[in-house]
Amino acid sequence: MNLRAFCILVYVIYYIIVTTPQRRRLREMAETDPAESSRLSHLSVKKAFRMILRIAGVKIEVSGLDNIPDEACLYVGNHNSYFDILVTETVIPSGTGFVSKDSLQKIPGLSSWMNLIHCLFLNRTDVREGLKMILTGADYLKEGYSMFIFPEGTRSRDGHIGEFKGGSLKMAQKAGAPIVPVAISGSSKIFEKNEGLRVTPGHVKVSFGTPFKFSDLTKEQKKTISDHTRAAIQVMLDHHSENIWADD
Repeated sequence: MNLRAFCILVYVIYYIIVTTPQRRRLREMAETDPAESSRLSHLSVKKAFRMILRIAGVKIEVSGLDNIPDEACLYVGNHNSYFDILVTETVIPSGTGFVSKDSLQKIPGLSSWMNLIHCLFLNRTDVREGLKMILTGADYLKEGYSMFIFPEGTRSRDGHIGEFKGGSLKMAQKAGAPIVPVAISGSSKIFEKNEGLRVTPGHVKVSFGTPFKFSDLTKEQKKTISDHTRAAIQVMLDHHSENIWADD
């Protein structure tokens, strides 16, 4: 473990401990004013994520922010790194909940914050629980809370987009919410491509594509909505690779 990784670990533990009273107040507020509780929760999480990114030495370049709708939407992105979540939560103005693996639900403090920003926990082995998660996600979208999903289901090992899991975009379809393709590149260089527990500075590029609704698609596109979304992300990733960072 290098110094940056150690400092991040210490900061995360510190943050979870010192925000215990804040989480309690926000949970109480959520019973009477859920929208305000969510807004304040995102502000706190964004602040923490910015600090972690600063410690890691991460620089972010964002394009397409004007494509983000004024209504709740489902962000759909490729997945290369744990840092994808920190980066996207930081750059999305209103913040977003994430679909995450259910093992994170067992981590005290972290799971509380995830619940406060309307994250969902996916059990990949239980079809019934997966369906319940989709319905809950659709309800969140209808209530005005945006969601973010990585349809590959796991982080890419080689930087290429994997196959999108079936049903991953169903919550947007059921809620009638816009889908926003999101392309992320460069994040795996911060942690995943390093040997051992080492965090190194990196540049991350994030692009938000043109939003669309399931109802806007042709009959053929509806049958292959995952491929349609994946293709939109790939176009943006190709554009990323054509524009190399000047100091890389």
